[in-house]
Amino acid sequence: MTFTLPTGLVFARMLAVVPIVLLLQVPDVRNATWAFAIFCIAALSDAVDGRLARRLDQVTRLGTFLDPLADKLLVIGTLIPLQALGLVPAWVVVAVVARELVVTNLRAIASARGYSVGASLYGKVKTIFQTIAAAGLLLLLAVPALPLAYLAYSLLSAAVALTVVSGLDYLWKASFAIAGRGVPERWRLAPRTGVHTRAR
Repeated sequence: MTFTLPTGLVFARMLAVVPIVLLLQVPDVRNATWAFAIFCIAALSDAVDGRLARRLDQVTRLGTFLDPLADKLLVIGTLIPLQALGLVPAWVVVAVVARELVVTNLRAIASARGYSVGASLYGKVKTIFQTIAAAGLLLLLAVPALPLAYLAYSLLSAAVALTVVSGLDYLWKASFAIAGRGVPERWRLAPRTGVHTRAR
């Protein structure tokens, strides 16, 4: 395995969940502020590692696989302790986790049949809203304020809606790839290499 700086940033983003969870075990203002700061730094690294990998010509299969996984781990790993503190309904966490499990399994099935369904616009916007909503809830924990609460929970509601919509969108697309019916050429994997025949 070749270790690169962009891949290191991805691993750092995944490991950022650990101090966030530990800090939220004692959710006072100081710990919540640190958790918010760590979360924001980790989330912003997502905008850096991809560009850095392309600029340094260090795009690897490992990094491509771990990058979206790190995003999911950061969000879910933050929502779970927030749920334990009563800031997030349990069904929201269940919906987010269930969506990711279903999409991951569908992606694996499609890949086994020679197809790769790329992330849709819904999925990308979903990730943005989930990240901003989680950051807003951490900030609310650090700085309790009614206007901030309205904003944070509005973002969370939008994130949940996009989670469901993007999941259904992927399910619909994956059904074509799995069945092999009317599949766009850009979804087809190159034989033996496991890479796309056309860049997305």
